Amino acid sequence: MHWVIARFQPVGLFSLRHGEATSTGGKSLLVPTPFAIRTALLDAAIRVRGVAWGPRAFETIKALRLALRPPRRAAVTGLFTKVLKPEREETRGRAMQQTIAFREYVHLEGTLALALGGEPTSLEEVAPLLAHITYLGKRGSFLQLLEPPEPVETQGDRPPEGFVPLVPWDQAGAAAFPLGHLQRLDDWGPDLTFDRVNVYTSEGIRPGRDRVRFDVVLPYRLVRAGRGFAVYVSPD
Repeated sequence: MHWVIARFQPVGLFSLRHGEATSTGGKSLLVPTPFAIRTALLDAAIRVRGVAWGPRAFETIKALRLALRPPRRAAVTGLFTKVLKPEREETRGRAMQQTIAFREYVHLEGTLALALGGEPTSLEEVAPLLAHITYLGKRGSFLQLLEPPEPVETQGDRPPEGFVPLVPWDQAGAAAFPLGHLQRLDDWGPDLTFDRVNVYTSEGIRPGRDRVRFDVVLPYRLVRAGRGFAVYVSPD
């Protein structure tokens, strides 16, 4: 299979809530999800080439295979902060109320590498968009492309060496359950359309059909933890 590898340097704290997390209990994932990666590519395509190119870019990006090689170390810090949320009781005469929420932020040390797999013509269309991705996750999770994307080729559907395929772990070709840190990620579902992912339409994204969740085992091991922090290290 043909792949394009893009290497990014995280330059800000990463944060992206678990799909099951509530607005006041925002535990963070350690890496961006396929849903976040594809949506960032679609956003870049529309910003660079215009809205009219959106439906075509959507189909191209949806067909891509994704793989990831996480940074060598991830340090997670948890804290409580004050946030504003909509007021439920109209009798109080205010639109927002102040409350306490839990948040996690991840310091990624090293290079975050993404691999996009597909037909050569599709990769030629998508590769220039990688330079226009400035964050993955919540706004402020900044990263920067280190060098031009590198084309590689592998046998069959295997991802490049050292990369974790962003598919359910039991479909990744592993003979047994691999050792590592389990994360529940999400991706574009098979029924997702451009109109549903477009925030300017009335159609919403349906969980389980347009947005699917699955488990991936990352090559991380917990080496240190304490009150409010945890440190994960990749063996590579």
